[in-house]
Amino acid sequence: MNRIDFPAALACIETVTPDLPVESVAIDEALGRIIGADVVARADYPRFDCSAMDGFALVAADAADASTDRPIRLDLVGESRAGAAAVPTSAPGACAISTGAPIAPPFDAVVAKERVVRQPSAILLSEPVGLGRNIRRRGEDARQGDIVATSGQLVTPEVIGALCCFGVPEIDAVRLPRVVVLTTGDELRRTSGSEHFVHDSNGPMIAAMMRQVGLAPQIVSPAPDDPGALVTSIEQALAAAPDLIISTGGISVGDHDQVPAALQALGATIHFRGVAMRPGKPVLFATLPNGCLYFGLPGNPVAAAVGARFFVIAAIRAMLGLGRERGSAVAMADPSGTDSVGTRILKARWRPGPPPAVTLAADQRSHTMRPLLDCNSWVVRSADPDGDPVWTCFAMTPSFAEDQEAESVRLR
Repeated sequence: MNRIDFPAALACIETVTPDLPVESVAIDEALGRIIGADVVARADYPRFDCSAMDGFALVAADAADASTDRPIRLDLVGESRAGAAAVPTSAPGACAISTGAPIAPPFDAVVAKERVVRQPSAILLSEPVGLGRNIRRRGEDARQGDIVATSGQLVTPEVIGALCCFGVPEIDAVRLPRVVVLTTGDELRRTSGSEHFVHDSNGPMIAAMMRQVGLAPQIVSPAPDDPGALVTSIEQALAAAPDLIISTGGISVGDHDQVPAALQALGATIHFRGVAMRPGKPVLFATLPNGCLYFGLPGNPVAAAVGARFFVIAAIRAMLGLGRERGSAVAMADPSGTDSVGTRILKARWRPGPPPAVTLAADQRSHTMRPLLDCNSWVVRSADPDGDPVWTCFAMTPSFAEDQEAESVRLR
């Protein structure tokens, strides 16, 4: 069977995957969402000229000649508090003012309270106060109508805080993909009187990965290795109107691997079946007649994890309008003894250092899960156009945050 290579599989997924529409989302519910249209400020920020600290508002010219030898005395003529309108005054003097409180003419500077000597009804200044000192100007951070966040940006807590400051009550966000997870295999059916079952690890693991990126997957009960039953299970999954169905098991060439036949019976278009990689080479990618994407992942749990982490996540990123992950380059001192055929994806642990380093797990078999308990990364071994090995490290935990510049680390 001819298998496409790993980069070609990613490219195929990115080409076939449709964009998702945008929907209005309240700003306090937008954490982790991808902005679908540029966001403009609804209000100036700051909304008015205000004080940057607790102190006294004054006219800078009144303090121009202040010195230690000849301090200037200014009478207190009022108070400006945060949340209250500024009290206009025409009398010379100084006005007590709180951080964030509005400042109004004739005052044009603020002196910090610790820089003056306080008297019962006046202050003494022993130094000049520069014009505009300690004043936050209206709109200096953002003006109403400014584009303050852009399409494709991830909404973080800091983005929410900033947009609230700018008076933005909601955003247009890319709708989250609807995902259904379906596991297959007679061995997953715990029939009475039989001890030869396998615990379903793939369904909970892949559903957890989907939740990790902010999705709410539905899990379908394990389906037996029967074409008719598989068709029924996939049709039940389609009833939830998903954008994406993920199944595990039943995709290889064994007599009981029935997923390809079930997809053909449903009229699916199979884009590829098999990728030149280890683990996970039987992986299948298709589109059902209604446009729903379908990923058939291997039944071995490590291979299923790899397929979900790289192929399913690639499709979700494409649905959200995000580009391909770059990962971090890994410096490999001695590539001897590695598999030169296709792409290898290896269990690894990244340590921040200094210096940063990646250690490969000793056990790289596709069914052994225990090494993953001490791993936090995948190392992808591929080849450049000249055939030389290229090693790239990716976090096991997927993220839609903007990729940082690739940092070279050493592989141990």
